[in-house]
Amino acid sequence: MLSKKKIRIMLAVIAIVMIALIGGNRMAIIKEVGQIRESIAQKFPSEEEKRRRIALWVVQHFEGPEPIRKVEVGEIYSYGILGTGGRSSSAIINGNSKNIIESISVDKTGMPTGNVVYDLEMKYKFKDKADKNKTLKNVEVRYWKGRK
Repeated sequence: MLSKKKIRIMLAVIAIVMIALIGGNRMAIIKEVGQIRESIAQKFPSEEEKRRRIALWVVQHFEGPEPIRKVEVGEIYSYGILGTGGRSSSAIINGNSKNIIESISVDKTGMPTGNVVYDLEMKYKFKDKADKNKTLKNVEVRYWKGRK
């Protein structure tokens, strides 16, 4: 028969093996959860990321007498049932209330689709062709509680 000492040693070895197996599985699960979160973040960007996308679109499609240093982006509103009527946002360039861009149409991910309404008296003019060289470097992006 096995002595109590041998039984304790066997139980300790089994416990160590179980801990190692459970720990390995746990690490695999943690890695998988991280990958899933990354995938979801790409498909469903945060509100901040959506505002950055809209601000970048504004910087690339509008030019004026002064460089764009600040873009305040309003809330993204959904119209119709579950957004079936579309989505839009608004923005202010350089904090000047005369430089308001209204009804920037956006898709579910916050990417502007190209439709926009703005005052023709505004200092900044719309360019049909985006300047892809322009980035948000040196541009402050802020949340603006826009008009509804």
